[in-house]
Formats: sequence, structure tokens, C-alpha cells
Amino acid sequence: MSSSEPKTFGGFTVSNKPVSSHLLETTVKVSPKIIKVIYSQAVSIYAKHGQPSGLKNITLPREFVEQEHTNEIRLNVKKFVLKHIVIDHLLHQISAKKIPIANHPRLTGMRLTDKGEAEYLFDVSVATPINLREWKLFTFKSPRRKKYKDLDKQVTLFIKREQDGSKKQDKNAVENSDWVNFEASIVDNREKPLLPHHKSSFWMKINTTHIEKPFQKNFIGKKINDAFLSNKVPANENLPDSLTDKCNFLISIKSIIKGSHLSIEAIKTIFKLKNKAELHNKLIEVFSYRNDISQRRSIIEEIFHLFFSKHRFEIPKHLTIRKQESLLEMLRKQPDYQVYKSQKDFQNNIETLAEKLLKEEILIDQIAYKENVKALRKDIGHYLTLFNNNRLREFVYFKPAFEPIEDSDRPIPESFLKQAVQREKTLNHVIYTLTN
Repeated sequence: MSSSEPKTFGGFTVSNKPVSSHLLETTVKVSPKIIKVIYSQAVSIYAKHGQPSGLKNITLPREFVEQEHTNEIRLNVKKFVLKHIVIDHLLHQISAKKIPIANHPRLTGMRLTDKGEAEYLFDVSVATPINLREWKLFTFKSPRRKKYKDLDKQVTLFIKREQDGSKKQDKNAVENSDWVNFEASIVDNREKPLLPHHKSSFWMKINTTHIEKPFQKNFIGKKINDAFLSNKVPANENLPDSLTDKCNFLISIKSIIKGSHLSIEAIKTIFKLKNKAELHNKLIEVFSYRNDISQRRSIIEEIFHLFFSKHRFEIPKHLTIRKQESLLEMLRKQPDYQVYKSQKDFQNNIETLAEKLLKEEILIDQIAYKENVKALRKDIGHYLTLFNNNRLREFVYFKPAFEPIEDSDRPIPESFLKQAVQREKTLNHVIYTLTN
């Protein structure tokens, strides 16, 4: 694998340097022009909010702020640009170049150079390309549903209940339980976007029923293309920075996905359903269970079993270890973590699961690249409708590599969702092809 030529786009340069057959050192450089704008805003924030105790409501001189808070300002600029700009562009470039990654890119360093640009280094783990066979000709026998007539009654009642509930929703305005897609732009003192061509795109589940959430409350009643100012975007709290916490952002609503009831049209689009009978049969997949496993999950397991019998490949040990680390990080956030950890086979189970998930992700990613499957914004909306209730969630197999999406009510970067949605869309494409 040769080193790629740097690619410049919108004030960014991305270059890849092979370190080994399974590792790229990826460098993302951000132009001095962008850094200068963000740095100046950071100085203004420190001048307004960085006063010593007893000097409230006094704006400090910029020269004093730059002299006394240089290190803090530089660190916060680097964090802000990383969170709101760099990661989005890095993931976009990986997808656009069809790089077969394994695991999420890992940040290894970031700095502001003497030239005034910002430089970010990432380790990107790369999977060995798979020589995909002509899988569309594979013979696949789909696991059958249970024949209980009661299942058909349950599905019929489910569809009616969801359709009746959908009629009561305000489809044009944001309500509790909806998913909202919005763009956030940092603004200056005149409330004008500082970087009009660089906007962060997020999705967020609205949930203000039991707990007052000031940021979420701003969305209630808003419509597509409505905009408002917010003094905070509560995104990626694992990487806090003063700009995200203290700057004003222009929030613009781009899409509203109703979250209380099933969208029949979304289900039809996701699974390419033509009529009521096909809709009914598709929903049966998450109502019919055998040995506590749904028909839907059985279909997916059989699909992967078939593909792995035709495509045999090994996962390098270091990639599996990285995946285990990610799984453990997610498990630690769950209240039952200590219970899981106390089981004698816990470590072996984590290792087995990590290897299984990696093989599935690597395979489905490479099918996606070969079939040119792309995750569009509307696909993300359709994907999120499947989280409307526990029954529909059974349709979702691939989830983003961070906190459980079904329990999250914080803004989720759209770039984080795209990878999972592309995988899910590809899996549905494979199932549809082999079962029709």
C-alpha cells in the first residue's frame, strides 16, 4: 500500500502514510485561516469569562488574555476544531476513499504549528481486502416464521395502533420523543456564522417529559428551517472545551423524524415493500420467536453463516484487542457491568464477541463499497424510526460505536451515525437480494 497524495478540500488536507499492512497514519491539517478565526473567538471568550474572582462583568484586554491564557486557549481551539470539524471530515474521507477500516480511528496527537495551522494525527486500522465472490448467486434458505395465527393478529393490531397514533402527531413541528436533525454554526458577537461553510450536523432524541433540559426545550414546537441561538451545544462531553460551553451557536433545524409511532412509509422504504401483505410479513419477523431469537435475527445469523462459509479470513490479534477495548468501554457505562464482569467466562466471551463483530463489520463494509451503498440523510432518519419502540428495535443490527443510541438524548454527530446506517442499509440490501 503506497502513501497517498495529500487531498485538500475546504481548508483541510488529509494524507495517509502506511505504517504496516493493517495500519495507516492519517494526518489531517486545518488551514491557518480557519484556526485564526476560531482562535480569535476563543480569546474573546476568555476576555469575557476569564476574569479573576471579584472582577465580574469586566471584559479583560485581549493582549492580557493572550499573554496569560495562551496554553489554555490553544488547547481549547484544538479540541473545538477536532470535535466540530476534523472528525467529520476524516470519517467522510475514509468513506469516500472506500478505505476498509477496522475499528474507529484513534487520535494519537494534535498540535498548532508555527505556520498557524492545526495538525491532527490518527491511527487508522485497516482490514485486509476480501475477494468477494458472486454472492448474489448464493442459494439462501430463509428461516421460517412460526405458524401461530395469534402472531398475525398481533401484527394487525400493532399496525392499526401505530397508524392511529401517527394521525394524532403534529408532523410539521417538534414534539417530545421526536428525532431532530440540526446544524450548529458558531457565531460572532453580531450573531453571524464565523465559518459559514463548516457546520456541524447532529441528530438528537427529544425527551423533556420528566427532566427539564434547557437545550432540548428550545426545539419543542419548532419546524423545519426554523433557527435559534443557543449558548451551548452539549456534544461529546468526554472532550470538554470552553468554546463549546461558552460560545453562541446558530441552531438550524433540517429534519424532523416522528418518534412516538411507526412510520409505515419509512418501513416500506427501508425494506423495499410494495404492499400491505409484504409489510405484514416483514413485521412478523420481529414478532415470531424461536428459542428467544426472533425470525429477523435468525435470518441475519444465517446470512453471515453463509457468507463466512464462502469467505474465510482471519482477524489480526491487535485489531481484536482494540475492539475488546471499545466493547468494555461501553459495558462500563451499564449498571450491570459488575455482574457481567464477575462471570467466569466474561473475558473469553468479550474476545469471541469482538472477533465476531469485527468480521461482520469488515465483510459488510466491503460489500457496501463494492455495491456503492451510501448513507444519505434520509436513510439516517429512516434508521432512527426503528428505535421508536422495543419491537421495531429488533430490526436494527448495526449500531454506532458509542453509548447506547436507544438511551441517548444528547446530540449525536451525523458522521458517527452514517457508518452504522451504511452497514444497516447494506445488510438489508443483501437480505432483500437473497430472499427475493
